[in-house]
Amino acid sequence: MTNPLLTFVQIGRAAFVSLGHELAAWKPPLPRALFAAEAVLSVALAVAIAHWLNLSNTWWAAISGFAVMQVSFSGSLERAMHRVLGTLLGALLGAVIGPLIGDRPWLFIPVLGVIGGYCVYRANGTAFTYAWVLGGITSMMVTYEAHALASLEKTASFAVLRVAEVLVGTLSCVLVATLFHFGIRWYRRMRPETPSATAAAAAQAAAAAPPPQAVHAARVLLGVQSGIAIAIIASLTYALKLPGFQQALVTAVAVMVLPVASLVVPDQRPVVQKMVQRLIGCLLAGAIGIALLPLMNGQMLLCMAALSCGIWLGCHVQTGSAGASYVGRQFTIAFIMVFVQDHQWSADPMPALLRLAGILIGIVALGAVLLTSANLPPLRMPGEASP
Repeated sequence: MTNPLLTFVQIGRAAFVSLGHELAAWKPPLPRALFAAEAVLSVALAVAIAHWLNLSNTWWAAISGFAVMQVSFSGSLERAMHRVLGTLLGALLGAVIGPLIGDRPWLFIPVLGVIGGYCVYRANGTAFTYAWVLGGITSMMVTYEAHALASLEKTASFAVLRVAEVLVGTLSCVLVATLFHFGIRWYRRMRPETPSATAAAAAQAAAAAPPPQAVHAARVLLGVQSGIAIAIIASLTYALKLPGFQQALVTAVAVMVLPVASLVVPDQRPVVQKMVQRLIGCLLAGAIGIALLPLMNGQMLLCMAALSCGIWLGCHVQTGSAGASYVGRQFTIAFIMVFVQDHQWSADPMPALLRLAGILIGIVALGAVLLTSANLPPLRMPGEASP
């Protein structure tokens, strides 16, 4: 079996090489530049509206404004629908069960693990992946907050605020994407794929599809691993008051959701690759962003200019083809977490450090689970032959 540490180092080195290639290609083609511009305007609009509404967590609205944006207009609309649907259902579930079990850590900690694990299982290999991811994350956040709030009314208020923050960011993204989409159509003719090319791509995808039994086994394994990691994170946070619980949860779910073709790759290399690239992107954004904060000194225009540059850089890497796409996406998310504070612009690095610490905690917990399960026999479906 491959040495996990060696695999980690190899993937990290490859990610840095790919990142270097993307940064060297500093002049992007028009589609990549347009995507970056849309993302910058979407985040700026989400921040402005969140400040105007005096929302509690402006940074979550800003992240929603970026995370929903896709290269295609139809992709952005579909992702927006999934994010809103998942958040609404997750908030409702958390608001209902959270107050019932919030004062029973021996119960709500395993419940968090079950919710997270089941959502990861359903998110892999389904058309509603993003809805399951957001539903699981939101329901776990609300359920966990219920143990500290100790009130049905306060828990419901927390859930409503989370929905409001997501709605602000999502609607900002949809508005910007719509303006760009119909604006571009004024001067550029649409060029859809030909039927033959579409048919060829569909035939190639069908031919490359892994066996259903192997996919199901991989989905179960990923769900179990994610659920165990979430239970560990929740119990440690409850006992030791660890920081960044929300971002630790996001990490334990997001990196365990894979494309169908990657579900059956040996040694779970795609999961390790996402973990490494998330870590690299977040650490780079944290280092650069926190170094810039004192220079910006909480001035709105300076902070917005720095934020826009960081988002543009991250989007440039994300839309590249050198193999560092996930580094760019995580860099952008972490850069937003550094610069966008809860209520106003600030030079205080502590909120950003706490959020980044949560990401690191999530990666460590997942890494421990992956290393432990690497020595277990592979999961097989009934009737599947042994190797």
